[in-house]
Parts: sequence; structure tokens; C-alpha cells
Amino acid sequence: MNDMTMLLNIEEAMEDARNGKLSPYWQNDLKRECLHGELSAEERLALSELNRILSETPQWSSEEELCHDMENIGGRVRFCRFWNEHYSMVQLTEDRSGKYSTAYVLDTETTPDVRKAAALQAQKELADCMQAWGVSLLETPVPEQMK
Repeated sequence: MNDMTMLLNIEEAMEDARNGKLSPYWQNDLKRECLHGELSAEERLALSELNRILSETPQWSSEEELCHDMENIGGRVRFCRFWNEHYSMVQLTEDRSGKYSTAYVLDTETTPDVRKAAALQAQKELADCMQAWGVSLLETPVPEQMK
């Protein structure tokens, strides 16, 4: 990918983020692209601005929109839940190469107790789905940095 394309991708992501529409999947995808490339000073500045926007603007995408986006790139949504009572969302996506990505978004205005309850609810529902798929949580590999 050339430098101009990366800068355009970051600028497009900034516009989506300003509108609260940069899905967690695309955030992770852009981060992977940036980690694997040498960024120019202009790209690093744009990425810093994107991170500032993301820290200040909650990002949401509907499950239907996420499914559509994933299907367009040959992937699929394995799990996606939105909870209006605590303004949170959790999703598990699988890209075309079989790589899984998870994302969890929670409104920053909630209390620590609400955040804990939301995280436990998301964990339970995701675990229930994994059990239905026949995947044990104990069978999933743990990244080195989390051990």
C-alpha cells in the first residue's frame, strides 16, 4: 500500500469517527495496517488525530451494517449484541482468512458498577454462544502478553 493510500484511509476513518460510525472492526483493521507499514510524519499526525477523536466520540454501527461490511470482505459476524440500558456493544467477527477479532464499546459516562455489570453480561452471552458453537473457552489460545 502506498503512502497516499494509507493517509487517505486514515482521513476517511477520521471522518467516520467524527460521526461515531467507525466500527471496532475497521479500527482494528486500520491499526493492523499501520503496524505493518512505515508511517510518514503526516500519517503519524493523522493517526494521532484519529486516536483523539476515538477517545472523545463513542463509535457505533448497527448489526446489519456490520454484517454487510463483513460479507463484502469475505468474512462474517459471529456474535454482535447492543444493550441500550448501558449503551454498550460487543462483537466477534471472523475475516476471510479465519482470523477472529473482538470489540467491546461502553459509554464513558457510565459508573464503574454499570461498566462491571455490562462486562459480565457481555462475557456471559459470548460464553453461551461459544458453548453453542462447541468451542470451549479453555481451548482458546491466550496471547503471550496476557499470560
